[in-house]
Amino acid sequence: MSVTIEYIREPHLEFGGHFLHPDKKTGLAETGPFGRTDPALHPTQIRVGIVGTRATAELCERWVDECRHYIETTKTQRRTMPAGSPSLPEEVDEDVIVEALVKSLTPDFVGMSAESSFATSILTAERWRATFQDREARLIADGDNPIQRVERATDLIAEHIERIATVSPAPDVILVAMPEVLLENSSTAQLGNGGWLNLRRGLKARSMKWGVPIQILREDTLSGKKPSLQDRATRAWNFATALYFKGGGVPWRGHGLGTDTCYVGVTFYKAEDAQGRIVMRTGVAQAFDYLGQGVVLRGDPFEWDVDEHGKTPHLTQAGAADLMRKVLTEYEKISRLPPKRVVVHKSSRFWGAEHREFNELAGFFEGISAVNARAEIDLVTLDRSQVRLARIGRYPPVRGTFAMVDDAYPILYTHGFTPYFDTYPGVHVPEPWTILEKHGDSGPRELAAEILALTKMNVNNAAFSDGVPITMAFSRKVSEILKQVSPEMTVRSEYKFYM
Repeated sequence: MSVTIEYIREPHLEFGGHFLHPDKKTGLAETGPFGRTDPALHPTQIRVGIVGTRATAELCERWVDECRHYIETTKTQRRTMPAGSPSLPEEVDEDVIVEALVKSLTPDFVGMSAESSFATSILTAERWRATFQDREARLIADGDNPIQRVERATDLIAEHIERIATVSPAPDVILVAMPEVLLENSSTAQLGNGGWLNLRRGLKARSMKWGVPIQILREDTLSGKKPSLQDRATRAWNFATALYFKGGGVPWRGHGLGTDTCYVGVTFYKAEDAQGRIVMRTGVAQAFDYLGQGVVLRGDPFEWDVDEHGKTPHLTQAGAADLMRKVLTEYEKISRLPPKRVVVHKSSRFWGAEHREFNELAGFFEGISAVNARAEIDLVTLDRSQVRLARIGRYPPVRGTFAMVDDAYPILYTHGFTPYFDTYPGVHVPEPWTILEKHGDSGPRELAAEILALTKMNVNNAAFSDGVPITMAFSRKVSEILKQVSPEMTVRSEYKFYM
């Protein structure tokens, strides 16, 4: 058996002043978001609306005010200090176990204000605040019909979102301070056709109509009553990063990702058509560039015969070509130029000519060539690998480990021991990815390096890495939200409405 193992160095991100660093929080703290390099990519002020009960809205206002200021981390870790350490008194002659702050993994939050490195202020106002009575929420939660509970809760909150989203000037982002009573009793319900209603996803779907993205915050998280694995500094980092992006900013730029490359993720989902039938949508295509800017496209509905074709849906040649033309056209609206290279990621294999009308391969090539006949193309199937590697010692393989075992599929660890932190920051045994199938000119090592870089492009939080490339990470979330969008509802292409 032949095994070759290579280490792909940790990708860097680019921040304000073109400062390069592998860690998001450090980069943001040192020179601020990348948007500061271009006024068009940097909001100096983000107008924030708040929806909730009077109590949850007040908690939300306090949280926003707290995030305007410096927050020291409270995350601690048990560590052993060896005898003779300079930090211990001389008379201590044995090892001592202490609780120490872990500022390398969970650094202090710098605050989001005009004076901090974010150089962005959060503006709230009474005109952008809409509250409903706690009694209204409890009446909904006490209802007997679970479907009606979710529908009525969605209607109640959506009505108040509309109230402040349609004022002039409108806020840039609306925070929904969700009462716990609604999350406990009115958040999900199963429909008769096997589908699910979901309060969070339904609100995100509804809010597209008014053109203002929302961010949902739990009451127990705002109050601090719910135990959390994240301390307040970490939650503030994640909140501020997502708010900055939804407010029109670019937190960081992917260094090493092609500036003229479009990265596309494709998936499928079931939904109702105009006649109430359950159909398959031709795909949710998400296109991302090196700035992390993304567009979402909902494909046309089609019927899929499981008995004849199997459980995993595939596009027809015409459907694949049409999907690529549409998503690249949307991408071109943002970048103003067609991409010189297109990389498509999906979790199922690409069907070819042997499947007759479901010749996805020909369709993808055809659709991309219709937008740019000279574009370089890479079509990649990604899946979790069944092969595992092991290191001698207590830590798992290093993040960035790339391995080829005989002629098997290449393996890439996007979670694992992280040299930057000198530890493994996870709690579960990491699962590597494998490139199950590829079509195009790029080699597996080049594709793996891009995949590793794309694991750092999630602008919904400030974590070092998600371990999942952005093209795949939001496939499920986007499709779950689009399931709640009926045929007559507005579908926005901007990525910020699905975060």
